[in-house]
Amino acid sequence: MGMTIGIGREIITPELGGFLFGYNDHTKSTSVLDDLDVTALLMKTEDTSALLISFAVCLIHDSIVKEVSEKAAAIAGIPATNVIVSATHTHSGPPTTEFSGFTSFGTMDRDYINNTFITKCLAAVKTAAASMKPAKVGVGTTQSTVGINRRQLQKDNTILLGNNPWDVFDPTMTVISFVGEGNKPLANVIHIGAHCTAIGNTQEITRDWAGVMVDRVEAQTGAMTLFINGTLGDVAPRMANSDSIGDLKLMKEVGGVAGIDAMRAFNTIKTYYDEPLQVICGGMEVPFVPAISKEDAAAMLEACGKWDRFKRTSLTTLLKMYEDGEKGPDSLSYDQVLFRIGPVVLVPYPFEVFSEIGLRLRQYSPFAHTLTMSCTNGSHSYLPAESAICRGGYEIDSFLWFRPRQMPNNADFLLIQQNLELINRL
Repeated sequence: MGMTIGIGREIITPELGGFLFGYNDHTKSTSVLDDLDVTALLMKTEDTSALLISFAVCLIHDSIVKEVSEKAAAIAGIPATNVIVSATHTHSGPPTTEFSGFTSFGTMDRDYINNTFITKCLAAVKTAAASMKPAKVGVGTTQSTVGINRRQLQKDNTILLGNNPWDVFDPTMTVISFVGEGNKPLANVIHIGAHCTAIGNTQEITRDWAGVMVDRVEAQTGAMTLFINGTLGDVAPRMANSDSIGDLKLMKEVGGVAGIDAMRAFNTIKTYYDEPLQVICGGMEVPFVPAISKEDAAAMLEACGKWDRFKRTSLTTLLKMYEDGEKGPDSLSYDQVLFRIGPVVLVPYPFEVFSEIGLRLRQYSPFAHTLTMSCTNGSHSYLPAESAICRGGYEIDSFLWFRPRQMPNNADFLLIQQNLELINRL
């Protein structure tokens, strides 16, 4: 069977003075706490190849994902369909996506993307392709408390961003370890879901808590390690203060706990195997609900409150479409690719996915380690569980009003079913 792997990394820290993406358009970087990076893991067997790329940024625009995938695949000598491009979701990095109409989030820095983001990624892929070695694979898991549900339910039944200790989150941390001759570690992949926002709205560039975790695992295993974020949509980093307002001390505490957990998962791996590598591609499609009428849209826009920024932008765009005689697409569709590495299946979502969705997908999947990846292969806002929509909140507003046509409340179910169809073909 014989898998070979190669791994490469480059620094992608932007110059100081640029906007940081994830809080507002007023935050500019003034210092670097730790360097941002891109890590590329290339995997090959006799008849299959796959490239996993992890960027320490918040989100990556669909067009940038496509460009990265095509150029990286050409360097690696693999099909462009066999590439997964993921963002760790640190809110303390440069803008590598933008949302039409939402200037409060900032706009893409094309100079940075062209001259650093993509260029350095391709250099990392080149290093990975030049360092291929035979490898076996092991998988370890543990229960981690690095995350906590963040949809804090108030006495008046409204939802704020905070801590909700009785609501769902996925506590399973998974470590995939690749070893070479003499079981010497060659590379590691860590999967767990939580927002990388522990440091709060800072002017420092940082990978946030995930960087502390990765550094610790690399120091203790001697192998380059990449992080892929899981079902983070409704999960904050678990911190000592109940209101989830971050700072440097709390960020390092969260990262330290995560690092201990990751090493515990790593140390549960006792046997490494020649595992099969499979890649399967397909298409995802979610039909939009019927468009709001022009008259209703105008009335709803008039009634929008000061903080209804998602709704206001969506309705404004819809009314402009009516004026221009445009209908727009009837569905949201995107290309999907799944990687199977032995008992592990990587399932990318171009959304910030709610925990319940990943838990359900894993329960229904025939593979014990079915890992949902948020903020991967695109950027389409939140994907909530249908059960959470009735209570509203920031994530729900974003989901409902991110685009001029709304997705149905059961979008989570539709995408689970379509991903299961692909999984069952593996």
